[in-house]
Amino acid sequence: MMLRIAVAIGFCLVLAGCGGGGGGGGGGGGLPGLGMVPSTANPPATGNVASTANAIANDASSPAVTFSPASVTGNQPTGTSGTYVVKVNVSNPAVFNGTVYAVVQDSKQVLSPGAAVQLFPIDASTYGATLRTSASLPVGRYQGTFQIALCKDLACTQQYPGSPVSLPYDFTVSERPLQAVPLAATSATAHVGGANPPDVSVQIAGPAGNWKASTSTSWLKTDQPEGALPGTVKVRFITQGLTTGRYEDQLVLRSADGQQAKVAFTLEMLPTQFNVSSNALAFSGINGSTIPSQTLNFSLDNQAISNWAASTTSAWLLMDPTSGTTPGSLIARVDPSKSNLASGSHSASILLEAPGYPSKTVGAALTLSRPTLSAPTTAITLGGPKGRDETAQSQSITMSLNTGSNKWPWTVASTLPAWVTASPASGTVDASGAQLGFKPVASAVAPGSYSTVATVTAKVNGDSVSLPVTLNLNRDQRKLLPSEWGVGFASIPNGSVLTRTLQVTDNFEGTLPWTATSSAAWLTVTGSGTTGSGSAGLTLSADPTLVPLGAVSYATVTLSSSNPDVEASVVNVGLWRADDGLATLTTLPTAYTNMVADKIRPYVYTNVGGTSIDIYNAHLGAKVGSIANVGTVLGDMTVSPDGSRLYALDTGSKTIVVVDLASASKIEAWPLKADSPYPQALFAIRTSGKDIVLASDGNAYADGKSIAKLPALGGGGIAASPDGRKVFAQNTGISPASVAAYDVDYSAIANGLLMVKSIAEASFINRSSNGQDIAVSADGKSLYTASGAPYLCSSVNPTDLTFIASLPGGDAYPNNVEVTRDGRVICGINGWYTSADIWIHAPNGTLLKSFKFAGYAKNLLERQLVVTPDGMMAVGLTNDPKMAFVPLGAP
Repeated sequence: MMLRIAVAIGFCLVLAGCGGGGGGGGGGGGLPGLGMVPSTANPPATGNVASTANAIANDASSPAVTFSPASVTGNQPTGTSGTYVVKVNVSNPAVFNGTVYAVVQDSKQVLSPGAAVQLFPIDASTYGATLRTSASLPVGRYQGTFQIALCKDLACTQQYPGSPVSLPYDFTVSERPLQAVPLAATSATAHVGGANPPDVSVQIAGPAGNWKASTSTSWLKTDQPEGALPGTVKVRFITQGLTTGRYEDQLVLRSADGQQAKVAFTLEMLPTQFNVSSNALAFSGINGSTIPSQTLNFSLDNQAISNWAASTTSAWLLMDPTSGTTPGSLIARVDPSKSNLASGSHSASILLEAPGYPSKTVGAALTLSRPTLSAPTTAITLGGPKGRDETAQSQSITMSLNTGSNKWPWTVASTLPAWVTASPASGTVDASGAQLGFKPVASAVAPGSYSTVATVTAKVNGDSVSLPVTLNLNRDQRKLLPSEWGVGFASIPNGSVLTRTLQVTDNFEGTLPWTATSSAAWLTVTGSGTTGSGSAGLTLSADPTLVPLGAVSYATVTLSSSNPDVEASVVNVGLWRADDGLATLTTLPTAYTNMVADKIRPYVYTNVGGTSIDIYNAHLGAKVGSIANVGTVLGDMTVSPDGSRLYALDTGSKTIVVVDLASASKIEAWPLKADSPYPQALFAIRTSGKDIVLASDGNAYADGKSIAKLPALGGGGIAASPDGRKVFAQNTGISPASVAAYDVDYSAIANGLLMVKSIAEASFINRSSNGQDIAVSADGKSLYTASGAPYLCSSVNPTDLTFIASLPGGDAYPNNVEVTRDGRVICGINGWYTSADIWIHAPNGTLLKSFKFAGYAKNLLERQLVVTPDGMMAVGLTNDPKMAFVPLGAP
């Protein structure tokens, strides 16, 4: 066999004109400067090589290359290819001036075809050569010489000086060694009388042929005595009949060519022991609940029947039974109460014992989760949302403990404040729940709001779990409430109003006894009564013969109760007695823009947007006084329901000025809320005994500050029932007009709380637009609106704001509506050329009379018509300008 290798000798790089790269036989396999003739190339004729070699050899004084080592020797197992590396030293690099083709003559074909020789450069004059022998050589020794011709062409017609060169070789191909590899540990333990350890598989490899296996003891056996290579044999431990101790033996494997392989085995025989179904028991659950039990089965390794006994290392680990004969079983369960365990991890063990045998320990682990005491709600408000449920039964929570049906004791902390009691204060609880009630003791505290946390604690074994319950108490001040807080009487030649019946209620809507006392001899009152539906009212009767002429006389009616927790209420009463007065419509030339009527006096209060307020007696049609230095630029005004205060909007200082009407002097000023639109109107109410000033921007003021925010109450059309509980508002200057009704209440809880609830809303009532004014009757059962359209005032249901009827009379454009104390309705208009400015209607809507007082092309000002508290006089402002006093007469 001839092999060709094309080589661009690396040292030729130093020679001028030296070529590079592989020669015509093929590439150099990526090695720089090397080319290799594939082993499949047809070799040149041996004779040509020999004759050429002889010719060139005669010209060479020494070999072209030498090898190190000088010969190739080695040993390889059969079926494998040997790899050998020799160093090729170039003796005279100058001889090689072109591509070198190395032709290897392998006469005995010991090299592997296709990749027999590989060259790689080491330095400029040294190469490494890798030779690979054939893997198919049979067993034996191979000796000979490789002849290597260094040729100038692929056909090797010319050789370089010193070529060819010889490389001796000596190879031995031997049989494969016998090998044995265990696939598992060869050391095992077993118990006397117990089961055999698992078998161990041993893989066998080596020369072709068969193998044989043998052991020297009876406790170590193979599953087969012999087999073909390669193969696998199973080695078995036979422990029957063995006693305690250490045993050693070898598995000996022999191949047909006489090779041996040995594997050592050891067996440790331990005394007979308990065989258990589990070496460790694990329990888990919620502390205090029932945790499922577990069964432990056991026997002796040798299946002997023996007495056994079991014990545990902790009291919380219980067993049943605790003794018997093997084989046996026991039920293990846990009871954390036996050791008062807390939540967390705990460990114990079971000790199994039998006479003559080693004891067996089985571990037990217990993981307890902390129980939880919970309730659907953990907050209770006593006294109700308004603080008026003092007589209510206790409120309860249902608390539960996630311990299943197992009940555990609980208690409530004994540090509860005096205003609440818990019932029961202790008990037991499980997952089905337990009731805990809290009852208010409102009399123990003053009106207001209170809060505390009641801690309920359940004791579950070593755990204490708590449930905080937030308790709130709202307590309002209980009051007697008259249906009106101010009453105005009059006795004049034109008529008199000297009696009034008020209803007395309880802000808790309960039943209370009350007594009434008058501060003046001229005023007699019903002595006593009871609050509640169907109860007789409080009747006030004035005797004008007991008061002076030409003056306002004052009295107070005090309502009190025998219940010491009830706050008394006071009704202010005024009586005007005169022997003269207006009998016909009278006008005065004035330029006022704002006017409001008193609640107990026959007075109206006016301003022109300046700094002072003028006072007029409506029955006399005359100015009777002034209040100086009230504000800077005064606007809308309102009087408190009891007639004690006047509130004026000061647009210059952006305040609400408070005037004491008894002394006719300014007493304080309240700043307007800065983040709200500037209000156009004010309206004072007294709800549940608290004076509140409503502003048309929606802010509610009391005690010098804004205390609540209502929906915007329109441009200025505001009305309220005398008791202040129902507030009505109509927007102004908008089409369609809309009306809203609110329930308003005040409670002393939470440092004073104004509660507002919308009860109805409606728009386009009677096809109304450009809303102007709104009024409600003294009993709160009738509501009336005035709007630019239609040209009639409307009667509206105060409950749901549905339209009832249009009042007769009227003309374009309604801008005032008022209701007298006796229920007569006055509708006023902005009418330049009409025959009347106001129309008077009976409480049933019948038209009674009309009045004209504005001049030609002049009109009644918007919302500037008022009536006196006795209901006998109306006063209006026009843009003539003038003030008109209209006698309405006694009811």
